[in-house]
Amino acid sequence: MRLTGYEYDKIEEFATDMLDDLGIKEFPVDCFKTAELLGIKLKRYSDLTPYDADFILKIIPDGFSLKKARSFYIYFNDMADKNRIKFTIWHEIAHIQLSHDQILTGDNISDNYKAKLEEAANHFAQYIMCPPVFIYKLGLTNELDIAEACGISYSLASNVYNRCLKAYRFPIIREKIYNSKIAKILTYNPFFQT
Repeated sequence: MRLTGYEYDKIEEFATDMLDDLGIKEFPVDCFKTAELLGIKLKRYSDLTPYDADFILKIIPDGFSLKKARSFYIYFNDMADKNRIKFTIWHEIAHIQLSHDQILTGDNISDNYKAKLEEAANHFAQYIMCPPVFIYKLGLTNELDIAEACGISYSLASNVYNRCLKAYRFPIIREKIYNSKIAKILTYNPFFQT
């Protein structure tokens, strides 16, 4: 089940508002710093007991989030590729910020609806890690340049590149991207490293 254009727009708006509310001004955006600003505690799989880590790796290889008392935690596989780790943390931040924890813990949630929530979290992560406006502003013309400039995997860069190619064909969408709020609040920092 795919999200609608309106739903994608609302996710992008929500992600941008979160960055603005946190006072984040530089792109690429650091997921570790963002989690800290949001009060989310990050836990590495390697900090778990070997038994727990082995068990979790078998069923949740990348990471997950949960709420304990009044705090949110994101557990992530710190042995994964650094770009995968960043995507996982952003994905889990999305679930928390979009209040998916309240939905996913309920009964009678259809598989289609769960897939839609996963797509929403993926889009939130992708949008923050590589906003389309920066592809255009930086003149990035291929997947490798996008991956390097945004600090993302080649696979994610390929998805972003293809999405930008499709969007660029439509003047109204192109104009919307150029005038997006995220373009106004973030400045590209070519020296950013995570």
